[in-house]
Amino acid sequence: MSEKIDILKEKIKEFERKGILFKIQNSLKSLRELITKENIERALIGMTEICSKCGKEGKACCGSGVEFKYSDELILINLLLGVKFPDEPEFPNMCFFLTSSGCLLFARDAFCINFICDKIKERIPLEKLKNLRELEGLHLHLQFSFEQMLKRFIYDHDSLIFHNHNKLNYFHI
Repeated sequence: MSEKIDILKEKIKEFERKGILFKIQNSLKSLRELITKENIERALIGMTEICSKCGKEGKACCGSGVEFKYSDELILINLLLGVKFPDEPEFPNMCFFLTSSGCLLFARDAFCINFICDKIKERIPLEKLKNLRELEGLHLHLQFSFEQMLKRFIYDHDSLIFHNHNKLNYFHI
């Protein structure tokens, strides 16, 4: 995972040199604002507290290999949003992105966003989850659009091979 992140950090430098970062800054700002609203809502309804408690008890839902669900573009989005990645996972046999303070990612995969454990279902009424679910839907739509935009930028420029967890993806950057 660290090798992939290093390659993507170099891609950001290339994007900067080519003026691509300037072209995507408004979309990135919109995504950041929407995810921030979503995170605030998650805290207001008590979901953050429930997840934090489980994490402190060593009962995280973030199992081994979840990080491989993440596309290069989604990791790139997190790098663009300022996420700092470790060189190795904090917890062996858990998701690479899991830390003692929770998930280090700002933009997350649909799998992670959509997962709601039984404790949350038991403790948070469905009505309270409604607004969060709407924000998550908007987030996923905007994030998907942003990922597609990044793919177009990648496709429209010089070539580079990104290593995905079990196959090679050829993108033109």
